[in-house]
Amino acid sequence: MSEVDYESLDRLTNFLIDNGVNALMPLGTSGEFALLNRSEKEQVIERVVDRANGRVPVVAGVSEPATKNACDLARFAKEVGADAVISTGPFYYKTNDDGLLLHYQSLLDKTDLPLMIYNIPSYAGYNIQPEVVKKLSEQNPGLVRGVKFTTNDLSLFLDYLRLLGKEMQIMIGADSIFVSALDLGAAGGVLGSANVLPKETLSIYQNFAKGDAEEARRMQKKIDQFTSVMTLGTYPASLKYALRLLGMECGEVRPPLVPLNSEEEAKVRDSLSWKIKTQ
Repeated sequence: MSEVDYESLDRLTNFLIDNGVNALMPLGTSGEFALLNRSEKEQVIERVVDRANGRVPVVAGVSEPATKNACDLARFAKEVGADAVISTGPFYYKTNDDGLLLHYQSLLDKTDLPLMIYNIPSYAGYNIQPEVVKKLSEQNPGLVRGVKFTTNDLSLFLDYLRLLGKEMQIMIGADSIFVSALDLGAAGGVLGSANVLPKETLSIYQNFAKGDAEEARRMQKKIDQFTSVMTLGTYPASLKYALRLLGMECGEVRPPLVPLNSEEEAKVRDSLSWKIKTQ
């Protein structure tokens, strides 16, 4: 089994900060969190907090199937200096709305860190409804700070904005609809592609914020060349291969995930040809 490459994690942390990201989110989906043991998760959180050294906020991933384990990891994140935590709903065993409220309320009771809800139905197996988040927010004023919304369901996204957009930040996690989500009212993005193209994804947000939607859409089309192949193979194998192409060694994915095959590698290389030429 591959070991966590902490030196590469340090380099990636500095690379992202140097390229202007507004925050770091260790132990998200791109970080293969579900394949790490408890000790490794703690080391990743502590390492990123230490290397960030206050330069940007660190939002630690504490997603776990069991509420107790998520609470324990959240407590650790607070102890080592994380600025906030983010959590999917419990996965494998599917709970209901009452179970979600219990899960997230337990996280808030165990630590006073701000909480971001992570809605990612493709992995968790279900959508977290905006009414659940609203109820949780009303019961904990000021502590539920945002939602990472990682699905292309724009109808549900609009429901989130309608119910919660004035109270918290609704962040898009679906790379291919970043500009569309900003146009609808998203507060920003938490994107897998930003691990590889941080400067370019940030420029989409910056150009849109200053009113240059045309330039934002132009850059969206540029990074779409990569996002269209980003899920090839077993995610996030494509991200790691892309980073290596751009000179950022980061090792391979952990089993049961497998590296890209030669045909998939060629497609990722082709999608980044414009970027590789400028290196």
